[in-house]
Amino acid sequence: MSRDLTTYPISQNARFKLLSSGFLTKEDLNGFKPNELACETGLSVQEALDVLDIVFPASSSNSVSKVLSCSAFDVLLDEKSRSPITTSCKSFDLILNGGIPLKKVTELCGCPGAGKTQMCLQLCVNVQIPKSLGGVDGEAFYIDTEGSFVAQRLLQIANACVIEHKSKSADSDVKNFTVDKILKGVYYYPCKSYIEVIARVNLLHQFLEEHKKVSLIVLDSIAFHFRYGFDGSYSLRSRLLNGIVQTLVKVANDYNVAVVLTNQMTTKIHEDGSSNLIPALGESWGHACAIRCILSWNEENRQVHLLKSPSMAEARAFYTITKDGIRDV
Repeated sequence: MSRDLTTYPISQNARFKLLSSGFLTKEDLNGFKPNELACETGLSVQEALDVLDIVFPASSSNSVSKVLSCSAFDVLLDEKSRSPITTSCKSFDLILNGGIPLKKVTELCGCPGAGKTQMCLQLCVNVQIPKSLGGVDGEAFYIDTEGSFVAQRLLQIANACVIEHKSKSADSDVKNFTVDKILKGVYYYPCKSYIEVIARVNLLHQFLEEHKKVSLIVLDSIAFHFRYGFDGSYSLRSRLLNGIVQTLVKVANDYNVAVVLTNQMTTKIHEDGSSNLIPALGESWGHACAIRCILSWNEENRQVHLLKSPSMAEARAFYTITKDGIRDV
């Protein structure tokens, strides 16, 4: 876990300016030059240089670190060895090349009622499907910022999943695949402010060290606490969001977990007066996640649009939400 800046012997004035500008951990200062840090925080160039010298002493910067390397063939074998998490919608799985991938950050965007939380609850259940049935046999950690997590709904989805899969196999691991086991395998944490979100994300390394079976992290939603309350200080918001996603990318790779974020939609008004819906948090945020899906719905059907993926072409699929969870149309 990245070290908190408050633990360094930095002057009180410099510490206040750093924290007020969104620099909370050592990782937040990576790559900054003294003049850049001074510009961002209001410190003098000399003060910024002193801070960087304290946080990144010359002895450590001159040390030789081992860089692990491997061939593209090794990377390919690693990717093929990882089972994705099914969404319970075959057409959605198809455009994702099997489901939500491990070691990647996936963003689900959509208007209220599109099914973002329903999809997250379905994934929390599906990540626990036994390996003998093509699952991951993992657990889930759910960070809830909107208060939209409903345990009773999770129970419905879990019950349907158990009934469906127990009819397919009589193996011992399938017999142990019960509703109670699923509910106990979903760790829940509510966050009431963006400070709590940052704190929880920064503690994920510690949590995953203690809970080795966790293979899915859900943050529902990333936008809720970051859309308001920054008084026009979008640079601060962007820096905080970038710090969160950098940590999540590292967590996904270090612990072989899938990270799923939900995001809201906002209206973009063009110069000619026309408008359209786009994901919230700005254009720079659009580059943060490896995979971006847009969920939408009207009176006739629900649709998911795979807008961005490092391995799959842009595509669309249809899904429905039933009492049993996410399903094909």
